[in-house]
Amino acid sequence: MMMAYKAVLFDLDGTLVHTPFDYVSRVVGRALADLNLSSGEGGIRRFWYEPFRERTIREVFGTEPEIFWPVMNRHDTPESRMSAARPYGDADFVAELKETGYRTGIVTGARRGIIRCEVEMIGPGNFDVVIRAQKSSGMEPKPHPEGILRCLGELQVSPGEAMYVGNGPEDIEAAKAAGVLDVHMDRNEHPLNGMEPSVSISSLYELRPMLPPRNAP
Repeated sequence: MMMAYKAVLFDLDGTLVHTPFDYVSRVVGRALADLNLSSGEGGIRRFWYEPFRERTIREVFGTEPEIFWPVMNRHDTPESRMSAARPYGDADFVAELKETGYRTGIVTGARRGIIRCEVEMIGPGNFDVVIRAQKSSGMEPKPHPEGILRCLGELQVSPGEAMYVGNGPEDIEAAKAAGVLDVHMDRNEHPLNGMEPSVSISSLYELRPMLPPRNAP
């Protein structure tokens, strides 16, 4: 018997919104140059596409996160991100879910300004709840499940009635810990580092068989 889901939660960057690597390389490179540091493409890709960014900053860039982030954020502004990032072609599936009776949410660790810009790209009316899972917002970041559980609470659905769609290993781990179905959105960018997802898709449209319209007669 198919599970009757009521809500679908999403990660944001790399799941619904694509940021080209040439932009990533440019802004990270400028931040490093300001600090008289440098890194090859492999180090920048590790920083952007893999979890444990603070470890990468220390081990690969050779500086401390509290030194690097303020400089990085001067280059990776919401305005510059907005000019480079674009929704994936299947991101319109979120509106389809809303139209067919599902509750939707975002759980992300992105900065507030980036969240505002990227949610605007998808359409703010397409999300019932947006959760920023970061310590500066009073929550543990992923892979801790707190953000997903907070989102479920605001949506008033149980873990067994929801799925979380994300592109990284921290998304899968957080979803499993929260008790929701973990769905890996494979954009061919983020390595899973041995994490085994319950479901893996290459397009959001692949979820249609699992999510029939809830408002059908």
